[in-house]
Amino acid sequence: MLLPFLSVFIIITIYIAIRRSSAMRSEEKVWNDFREREQEANWTRKQDISNLAYIKLPLSDLPLGRFDDEVLASYESALRDLSTQPICNLNGISNTDLKLRYGAANLNALSQCDTNYSTLVSLLANYGEKLFELSHPEEAKQVLEYSLSLGSDIGKAYELLTTIYEYEGQPEKINALYESAEKITSIRRNSILRKLEEHLP
Repeated sequence: MLLPFLSVFIIITIYIAIRRSSAMRSEEKVWNDFREREQEANWTRKQDISNLAYIKLPLSDLPLGRFDDEVLASYESALRDLSTQPICNLNGISNTDLKLRYGAANLNALSQCDTNYSTLVSLLANYGEKLFELSHPEEAKQVLEYSLSLGSDIGKAYELLTTIYEYEGQPEKINALYESAEKITSIRRNSILRKLEEHLP
């Protein structure tokens, strides 16, 4: 009985060793590939970034200053300040890829553009939410729909628009929300899609 058991043990041990060795080689290849790409990225010459799809906030098209509320006023002030900054949606693009495309010297500027974008979509979601809380659904819808046109991945924006569409008796518009969410490139995509699926007509 001991010999068959020992044979099986040896076979399992060899199999585990082979699998571990294969996994280590795979990890080493991934690391080496990343290191080579990063080295190449760091040597990429600076490119012109003036033609990127920068976002220009249409302040005149947003319901700024229509309602007397301190929280709304703070959001509106932040939007005005942000409108003077460079904003660009770079979601789903790693720093390495940014350097490869536009040069390492542009990384800080591009990172700031992306940070401004994240701030913007979060701010618009909060602004729309406050408008909705103050019983201004039309204005809330206007703000939230604009945020989605920018590729927002803020779940709150989708949830509030779903609520508004259902309240207005227009559940078919949730299909458009779903199509918009399918284009999201961040990790929030699947979570938003799952929640929207519960409301699809």
